[in-house]
Amino acid sequence: MRTFNAILYIMILAFSTACQTSRSVSNSTPISSGAKSKAIAKIIQITEDNICNPYWLEDTTWTNFVASIQSEEAQAMPWLSFIKHFNRAAKQLPFTHFYLYPVKPASTKKKAQPPFELISVTPQIAQLKVRSFAANASGMIQLIEQIKAKGYTKLIIDLRNNTGGTLDAAVVLGQFLRSESIDAGLYLSRRWFAENKEYPSAEALAQFPFLQDFTFAGFGKMLSKEKGFRMVIPAHQRATFKGDVVVLINRHTASTCEPLVHLLQQEKQATLIGEKTAGAMLSGRYFGINKEAKLFLPIADYMTGDGLRIDKIGVRPDVEVPADEALDYTVDTFFQQ
Repeated sequence: MRTFNAILYIMILAFSTACQTSRSVSNSTPISSGAKSKAIAKIIQITEDNICNPYWLEDTTWTNFVASIQSEEAQAMPWLSFIKHFNRAAKQLPFTHFYLYPVKPASTKKKAQPPFELISVTPQIAQLKVRSFAANASGMIQLIEQIKAKGYTKLIIDLRNNTGGTLDAAVVLGQFLRSESIDAGLYLSRRWFAENKEYPSAEALAQFPFLQDFTFAGFGKMLSKEKGFRMVIPAHQRATFKGDVVVLINRHTASTCEPLVHLLQQEKQATLIGEKTAGAMLSGRYFGINKEAKLFLPIADYMTGDGLRIDKIGVRPDVEVPADEALDYTVDTFFQQ
């Protein structure tokens, strides 16, 4: 459990935010064009000084993006309209985890669904719906104990529309599926790209140091002094699921989900069914802009343990079917083969 709790502080703040940026919000009061221009200049400067890979900003899409947010039309927008404009334009960039947020987000009256839910499809088949990993791992542990107690022989892990979170619950789930060590991948800091334009080779991956201090401060210290570092979650001897495993994914399956499904696919410990994942896997943090907005940008790039990038690429399913048909296909066709 110490490993589980430590992971909460050190892994990607990289939860996908597509669902948050699309909220319905009312417009704020317009501010002076001079103040807006100053704020935009601050956004650009913070990005240029802190983004993990400055070579991304040499792409023409960055030039077009800057022109878009500096346009007269954008300058005249109320702040909440400008935030929407910013986030739409940012989708064209060659990296994710770059968003502008209102300091005071709009409230919502929509009833929240539980992050984890266990459904008995049949006496042999369980569906574990994981709506988000941004929750305490205790709920995941309770459902795993129920899966063990009920003796299911087939498990459907439903990650459709799961935009990420922390790795606390994800590690618990991962270790229920495999007893071997989990290579959680490589994080590359700006220091790496200050000396290298290319990504490290497969051979070079083994030369990076391993993270030792599993605290938030330890992660930040390692990121500030090293070009990159690896993270490996140790093997264990607890009981694991021995039946057939299917993971349902779609275009909104993002961030924390993606290294997990990639690993399960590569190790042939699960079959992925549905659509390609979002391709949104970086590590970022917030920067204050003014009383209206804050900026979230990537400060560490990410590669899988076998040297692949997921950001803007995603993970392809083993069996491609429309996302809304994936569950029925799994139960009625795949498990019947």
